[in-house]
Amino acid sequence: MPIVVETSGSSGVPKRVVISEEAIRASTDAANERLGGAGQWVLALPEHYIAGKNVIWRNEASGAPLVRTEGSFTAEAFVEALGQLEHDRTFTSLVPTQLARLVDAAALDRSFIGPIARLDRILLGGQRAPLGLIERAARLGWRVTRTYGATETVGGCVWDGRPLRDVKIRLTDQIEISGPQLADGYDDPELTAKRFITDGAGVRWYRTGDAGSLLGGTLQVSGRIDDVIISGGVKISLASVEHVVQVFAPDAVVVAAPHPEWGEVPAVVTTLKPSLAEIRAAVGNALGKPARPNHLVTVSVMPTTASGKPDRKRLQKLVASRTGERRRRGLFG
Repeated sequence: MPIVVETSGSSGVPKRVVISEEAIRASTDAANERLGGAGQWVLALPEHYIAGKNVIWRNEASGAPLVRTEGSFTAEAFVEALGQLEHDRTFTSLVPTQLARLVDAAALDRSFIGPIARLDRILLGGQRAPLGLIERAARLGWRVTRTYGATETVGGCVWDGRPLRDVKIRLTDQIEISGPQLADGYDDPELTAKRFITDGAGVRWYRTGDAGSLLGGTLQVSGRIDDVIISGGVKISLASVEHVVQVFAPDAVVVAAPHPEWGEVPAVVTTLKPSLAEIRAAVGNALGKPARPNHLVTVSVMPTTASGKPDRKRLQKLVASRTGERRRRGLFG
């Protein structure tokens, strides 16, 4: 019997995705195969979203009890949960914000390093990892695999750029994915027809809405096709700007801000206090002057969705409010 899973809604209104038992089985079997066999998992993600459900489904094949973290995600709570593992093969799935917390905690307290290093694999997905995060984790001896997918593909189906068994990728105006792990669609027939298409050979594809490239058979995701803004007549990829900015502020999120002359400009939101001048210089050198962020908004806590991703819609409204207030006060043009 199919189940319905709601998307996280980080880039828009959450959608209700209908997933068959066959798709779940295909996804679970392919993941366990890539991992070299079933094992015991630590659940550190909300279980009502697809990433959390995948942890539960993959763990079932091991016959071992599922281990859950308790309360808010902290390095202490996570390592305490690791102490409950009893299987000879162990795994977990995290989002970049969680991995960053663990890496930062390990820099202050090296006792965290060993227990996490004993995990056979940490799957990392949900959003693009800040520049250097995976490399920092690798230097601690932690084995991290980047995953790419969506609720519509029963979660991550491309690992470190390589598709799982029976998964196919093609590039049209966006990344498209096919395979036995595809969802049936949405509870909205019109949206289903738009995002799930069948080609002339009868192959069904999911249109991800992401841009990317294939280099030697390895997928590289560059960002959402709808995150491109027009600033003064120049197209700017906010994802590309964000990638540069995260060198200065690893938690930074770049969103569009309204501008009376240019239409829209990139704006940086972060909990840190980097130099806007340094950021502008680096982005200008890497991507050209039009891509330079005009605004830097500092927040005490980064707003996130229930699945732990930055809430970009909320951040965009916050930036519009902050920059609009500053413009009214004549602090910038």
